[in-house]
Amino acid sequence: MDNNPSSEIVPFGGADALTTRESVVAARTELARRQLQLSTERERATAELERKRKELDADFARQRAELEALMAPLKEQLEKMAEVLWTVDLYLGRDETLQLVRDGAPAPADEPITVRQKVLVMAEESLIMMGKRNTGMDADDIPHFIEWLASDDANLNRVIPERKSVVVLIPTRVQSRSGNAWEDAARDAQNTRSYWLLRNGERLYLLTVDPQLKVGDRVLPRRREFVEVFDRGLFGFGRRSGEPVRPGSDEWFEIEKQADARRRHYMRIMLVLQGLIDRTPVWHPLPAAGVSFLSIADQDAGKIVLLQDDESSIQLGEGGETFLQWQTRLNKMLRPGLRVIGNWHTREFSELYYDGDRFTRGSHPRLHPGNAEYPPTNEPHLIEGRRDGGFVIRYERTDGVYKRNQPVPDKPGWVYTGETRVDAKQRASCVVQASDSWVLPFDLVTVPELERFLYSREERSKHFLSMVPTVRAALEAKRAEAALEADFRGLIGQLLVAEGADAEGISEVVDDLVHWWKLAHTWTQPLNGDGAHERKAAEQIVAEYRSRRAGAVDTLSDAMVDAGRAVDGVIAVARDRRGRWHAYAPSPGAHDEHVYLDVTRIYRDGTLGTPATWQVLATRTASALQVAWKAPGWDTWTFGAHPAWYLDEPSRARLIADIQVRVGERTICVTEFFNPADPGTRAMFAYSWVPEHLPSDHPARATDSPFGWRDASATIERQGWVITRSADGAPQLGARSGRKYTGAVPSDFGGFTTSEWGDVPWYPSGERYGEARPRLVWLNEELFHQVVAYRSRCEDLLTEEQAARRAREKAADRFIPGVMDLIRARQLSEIRRRFEEDFGSEADDLWEAHVASLRLSDPIHWRDIHILIAQALDRGETVDGRTLAQLLASSTFTTDLGEYGDIAVPEPTPR
Repeated sequence: MDNNPSSEIVPFGGADALTTRESVVAARTELARRQLQLSTERERATAELERKRKELDADFARQRAELEALMAPLKEQLEKMAEVLWTVDLYLGRDETLQLVRDGAPAPADEPITVRQKVLVMAEESLIMMGKRNTGMDADDIPHFIEWLASDDANLNRVIPERKSVVVLIPTRVQSRSGNAWEDAARDAQNTRSYWLLRNGERLYLLTVDPQLKVGDRVLPRRREFVEVFDRGLFGFGRRSGEPVRPGSDEWFEIEKQADARRRHYMRIMLVLQGLIDRTPVWHPLPAAGVSFLSIADQDAGKIVLLQDDESSIQLGEGGETFLQWQTRLNKMLRPGLRVIGNWHTREFSELYYDGDRFTRGSHPRLHPGNAEYPPTNEPHLIEGRRDGGFVIRYERTDGVYKRNQPVPDKPGWVYTGETRVDAKQRASCVVQASDSWVLPFDLVTVPELERFLYSREERSKHFLSMVPTVRAALEAKRAEAALEADFRGLIGQLLVAEGADAEGISEVVDDLVHWWKLAHTWTQPLNGDGAHERKAAEQIVAEYRSRRAGAVDTLSDAMVDAGRAVDGVIAVARDRRGRWHAYAPSPGAHDEHVYLDVTRIYRDGTLGTPATWQVLATRTASALQVAWKAPGWDTWTFGAHPAWYLDEPSRARLIADIQVRVGERTICVTEFFNPADPGTRAMFAYSWVPEHLPSDHPARATDSPFGWRDASATIERQGWVITRSADGAPQLGARSGRKYTGAVPSDFGGFTTSEWGDVPWYPSGERYGEARPRLVWLNEELFHQVVAYRSRCEDLLTEEQAARRAREKAADRFIPGVMDLIRARQLSEIRRRFEEDFGSEADDLWEAHVASLRLSDPIHWRDIHILIAQALDRGETVDGRTLAQLLASSTFTTDLGEYGDIAVPEPTPR
């Protein structure tokens, strides 16, 4: 058959239009038949090729599976042999290097060999101890670390204290970020490689093993894991429990086969150490009977000591505090007159800076002026006042300022017309908040505390490591200040010895009393250079020593403690400088926790006085107390809290009563917002019922959120006030311009979900939320129950309406198929008419392909028809038999029916 379709097309010329159209229709119909035939043949050929391809794929997969099944045993054997060879090589030390980095006398033969479980990090050890640089170190600095370690026994004892021992280190945990992925990968591999320090008396060795042996976080398994791996009785080989395993023996590899990957890892570490015993003199001399890392019996005999230092949780500071908890607690005790030391180049402080725009200059909200340089880092600064809910430190500026019309040197009467840089005459200031994580309270911390945290391997959090330079700077400043005060401290020591103090350990007593004296006085300053100042300080320190000694021998101490502990909720019993005893208990019902105390006098006969309620204990007063008994809560108390920043319950009750008078008897609840980071701003919010009828009588509306901010109704109204202080310091309801606290604002009654009340405008109590949160301080329970019931009625009504709507929608759904069938039938009828005009009446074989090629869509969306029918059903009207145009005319819905408006809705299809 001729494949050129144009060869059989009838020429058009010389005929009338009707004849020409008939000829074109016939030719087009024939061409369409040929196209359909070729398309069918192509689909058939494609399907056949796809079938053959699948058969080939299946055959290929089958043959590959057969080959892999044949290769699997060989592959498994090869992997096992490679693993066996690697394990033996570890024992033989094939890829290890052993270097003597310090020589000296070895430890005696009976000295046990200690294996430390915890893997240390050289960067952290150097950052904490060496003081080389603030950024720590990496693999390139290992020679410097080893030199520092071997140069002094004190350094060596900090890292590997046991006389015969092994400890494993890696250079750093910090990943390289050079920007070159290949270089970073290589550096990270070097920085995570393990380096084994081996000590034998004064001798120190550095061992590196095959890099494929990744040590991880622990060198040793836990005791239970170790016994399960190496105890012979566990595997039933018929030998005594604790008998060592011979490396490379059948038993060894049988154990490896049964152990999981983690246990095999620990076994190989022990194998490396056993290899050192068997083929090197690292730990010679050894006991006459030898020693084995693989023997439980040698561990039980004390020859091998496995120190599980990574499993214990050692915490420093009072009350088991972490560094951050200790820092946070002390920062809450800051006040004017104390000094702080900090790192103002941390990311947290720098991110507060506002870059400015085309209209305003950049500035830092904590600084004044806002573009001043940052305060000098890591040196003490005196808190000189309060501002913006924080504390103000001031410092000399070195960056200078720019001024206009400045005189020209050596040219009298001449001035620079533009801006000229001149030295700043006024100091800059910076606001410090108690919540600042980059600040330490210099006068509240002690040298022993700083040293304990600095040398604790349990305190290696990211936050602590960022504070290490500041901790070291505080230590150096403390020691430097003590050196300046050496003459004064020596004099105090002599005076105390004359008072009867023990000369041995007198320096610690002096340190404690000097620390007390600096805290007990408003303005902290070193005790040197001012004779009158030092004479007054000496008199007060000696008087404090006498008071403490009198308290220490007070025969009534036990009786006072027993009497004080009878007070409800007591957290401390203490003696003040005047010899008076008091019991301290948290004020009951306080919303501001760890601030207010009820102080009860304890008389000499053991009777209790009337409590002084809602007291804020000053830092100076607290530091002068001789605490005879305390509960854990005492050490977390906020001493020195600013009274203007907090509210006691009597003051809060007065404010709530004032709010009720202003809002009226329809007050539902009162909430209070307080942010400890900005304690100068405290606000109260009142929620009140607005409609004439109470919630129990108010008509419900179908909604699931009748009080939300999206609802335009005025069912519940919120009013707010900032808490200010009157001239006499009493708290009062005030207003602050520019804040949305005052006046009526849209209610936001939900937002916080509770199991008891549902959505409420306060954070539920007992949940772990942030400090800055709205809290409930007063509730009209009866009215609130009505509000909750009203909300439930609204929700129930909404549920009922939704159920009814879904029922109506289902009823409307039954009409949709019939209507859509009529619309599609009319649509296809028109298409069929035009098809016969274009292809003739004898082209039925082309009809289905033609319809498919049109990619038809519904001329009217079924949802529009659904809306028209559903609305008619909602009005109780009959639907079947009515035209779409009639339904549209009586509907509130708008749509374009086109030429289908005269279609009548048929009877619904059966369910």
